[in-house]
Amino acid sequence: MEFRVLGPVQCRDGGRPLKLAGPRQERILAALLLGADRVVSVSRLVDVVWDEDPPATATRQIRNLTTALKRTLVAEGAGEDVLTAEGPGFVLRPPSFDLRSFEEHVSRGEFREALACWHGPALSGVDSAVLRGEADELDERRLSVVERCLDEEISAGEDSVAELTALVAEHPFREAFAGLLMRALHQQGRQADALNVYRRTQTRLVDELGIDPGPKLRELYERILRDEPEYGKARCFLPYDVPDFTGREGEIRRLLDAVRLGRPVVVDGMAGVGKTTLAVHAAHRLAADFPDGQLFVDLHGHSPAREPLPPEAALEALLGQLDVPASRLPGGVDRRAALWRTTTAGRSLLVVLDNAASAEQLRPLLPGSATVALVVTGRRRLAAIDGAASISLDVLPDEQAGALFAAASGRPDAGVAALCGNLPLAIRIAAARLQHRPHWTVHTLAERLGSEHDRLAELKVAGRDVAAAFTLSYQDLDAAAQRMFRLLGRNPGTDIGVPAAAALAGVGEPEAERLLEELLDAHLLTQRALGRYSFHDLIAEHARTAARDEEAVPAVGRLLDHYRDGHGEGWYVTERANLVAVTRHALDTGHDDHAWRIAEKTAEHLRESGHLDEMLAVARTGVTAARRIGDPDTLQRSLASLTLAFWENGRLAEGMRCALERLDVVRESGDRGAEAIALSRAGALHGMLGHFPEAIRFYRDGLAVADETADPETAATLWGNLSNVQEILGLLDDALASARRSVALRADPRGTVLSAAQLGLVLARHGRFEEAFEVTGRSIASARDLGYLFGEAWSLIDHTDALLLAHRPREAREHAERACAILTRLNHPLLLTMAANSLGTAWLALGEASAGLDRHRLALETARRIGYRLQEARALAGIGQARAALGEEVDADFRAAREHYRAMGLSAGSLKVVTSGTR
Repeated sequence: MEFRVLGPVQCRDGGRPLKLAGPRQERILAALLLGADRVVSVSRLVDVVWDEDPPATATRQIRNLTTALKRTLVAEGAGEDVLTAEGPGFVLRPPSFDLRSFEEHVSRGEFREALACWHGPALSGVDSAVLRGEADELDERRLSVVERCLDEEISAGEDSVAELTALVAEHPFREAFAGLLMRALHQQGRQADALNVYRRTQTRLVDELGIDPGPKLRELYERILRDEPEYGKARCFLPYDVPDFTGREGEIRRLLDAVRLGRPVVVDGMAGVGKTTLAVHAAHRLAADFPDGQLFVDLHGHSPAREPLPPEAALEALLGQLDVPASRLPGGVDRRAALWRTTTAGRSLLVVLDNAASAEQLRPLLPGSATVALVVTGRRRLAAIDGAASISLDVLPDEQAGALFAAASGRPDAGVAALCGNLPLAIRIAAARLQHRPHWTVHTLAERLGSEHDRLAELKVAGRDVAAAFTLSYQDLDAAAQRMFRLLGRNPGTDIGVPAAAALAGVGEPEAERLLEELLDAHLLTQRALGRYSFHDLIAEHARTAARDEEAVPAVGRLLDHYRDGHGEGWYVTERANLVAVTRHALDTGHDDHAWRIAEKTAEHLRESGHLDEMLAVARTGVTAARRIGDPDTLQRSLASLTLAFWENGRLAEGMRCALERLDVVRESGDRGAEAIALSRAGALHGMLGHFPEAIRFYRDGLAVADETADPETAATLWGNLSNVQEILGLLDDALASARRSVALRADPRGTVLSAAQLGLVLARHGRFEEAFEVTGRSIASARDLGYLFGEAWSLIDHTDALLLAHRPREAREHAERACAILTRLNHPLLLTMAANSLGTAWLALGEASAGLDRHRLALETARRIGYRLQEARALAGIGQARAALGEEVDADFRAAREHYRAMGLSAGSLKVVTSGTR
């Protein structure tokens, strides 16, 4: 028998509802169910049935109706105790009750099952003023569970847009549903639709209730506007937890207690002593305490042939695990550390930093929130964390070491653990060998270990050598696997895949995979990800020692050939860290031709993926190699790559020096085609730095060379850039003529997008708005058809500024927001500065001074960091206007803006909307 209040009030038997004796008995049943398993007084039942006007016989009628209800229930098969008179009232004990089932499902996190308990509005059909408030509470409880359910499903990546669209329409003032719909749309890449949901909700709240959205919805809007990733998803990046973890009970207990008391933990000890295994095992046990995620980064403090991970790179890895893309990362360790602290603030996270090298490496990685637990491992004691609990690991006690060998090998220990110095890593390797030798006894293994004396010096423990375990594992391999092991010792990368290993060994991929798997089975390699193999740092040292120059030198040459030839986009993503390391190794070992060629290709892919720090490092390596080669074309191509790396990183002054050096090289070599391109890039940098006469001179010199070489695309770029500077200087007729020539010369569709956008903006400067909007609108559409995000963002900026000139700020704001979203993903600080200024201008024109001030401040910060003079001046002017609108003192802002304009030879009064850049 099932009782229901989550919908019509019913008692159901065998799928059919029992017929009740009218609405009064229905109200009594509802009140008894709401107080199920508790005494419900007769006086309350009187109030429920008659509200505030009961008859004189109300008490007797209640008792009669309740007794009749019991008879009906018992007649249908319920027990005699289902409804009993107790004290001042009655107790109903429903054997199956939808409200109870609902709450049980909710307590277990089974939200869909909980919601399935509902069959309509709570207590529907029961007309009682006394119960109305409780019915409303139940309905509100259901909606809160709907919110929790959809929040989890969105975080899990499920598509909830259709359901939420209906819920927002049904509950237009419930901001939580609007926020969930915004998240669901943003997660699907529908940023503009997500922002529109906010604007519609804001308009409805203001128009109908006279209030603004709450702080949570406003914060979500800002995050989506900045195109920040979905957050709140639980992430586990912990490595595999070994199932046969043995011993260390005291250390584990101390670590768990310290973390639960809010203290960071630092685990130190010698190599191979089990620091990482202990930290990972403890972290898995703690995982449930940190629902927002468990992060893990190997800092490579003591990894062979590899420098410790720089703090910038470690922060990139940590933020990446929180879904912050590389394109959103600021330059510089301090700014990146600040982003790490703000991103983790208030989140319940567990962070494991493995293999730390020094306090200097560790300090920028420390979170700033007490909600973030930290576990660090390293060979040395680290004093970087105040108040940390320090756990120093020694080798295992004899009993635990023997237990570990028995657990790992499946056989009782007979001295092997002692011969391994009780070092966990050596014990596991020895046990692995025994597992694959069923005809060996433990005594056989012990005798073989005892006969070996060629051991790594750092693995001596109490006078006993333990590196014999490595040597024996190596000697037990066949000749081909031994050779692969030795050659892997010379791999400069962090790990290796099957194709690269095949190139290194000079064998086919099937054979390479077989050999790698054999090494994996022997515990001489580890596999962090499918198809990717790496050494433990101690074994890497052993492999490097075993390598032979006569076979390793040609093998590394084959490996460099493999990386030089390159593969598809996905390959560059997978091999990113290896490509950076290989490029440097090629330079250090005198393989200069490999170094610059790998650098040239790798830098371009790093640019596309937004890894700008690594792009700059690789490009610098390429230039160093090119200088040693001495070939002018090689050098100018490498300098072009380095110039672009400086440009993308917003380091304009350094980019200018590099561009001018490239220009000298191509002029000396007589490469006129490359000279025209170099002149264009140098002119663009002059323009960014506010050197407009110099920019014009470089552009005109470039046009003369381009005419000589009959290179229409380069000429089109130069004419477009010249038009841009002429527009800034107020030479609008010249700017229009130059823009038209740029468009006429274009054959490349992407180049046409950029030139047309410039033409549209110049037309707007002339007041020819209809023509301007047609041209810029066509440019935006073409860019979208081509999938050309950079061109779309550029065209959107020019279209925005044309709309601002035409006094259409609302449309301008929408286009500027789209441009900002694209440029945030592309990690392009130059254009993002322009777009932020245009968006700030639009907000000011709409009377939203605070929003305008925020955007102009963002533009000012970026412009100052990269040296973009014109946008810095524009941002200062915008900040002054915004602060004036807010009633603040603004003289300093306007004075600074005027000084910037004057230094560039510009009139601030004539520049209402200013853009600057290159096509």
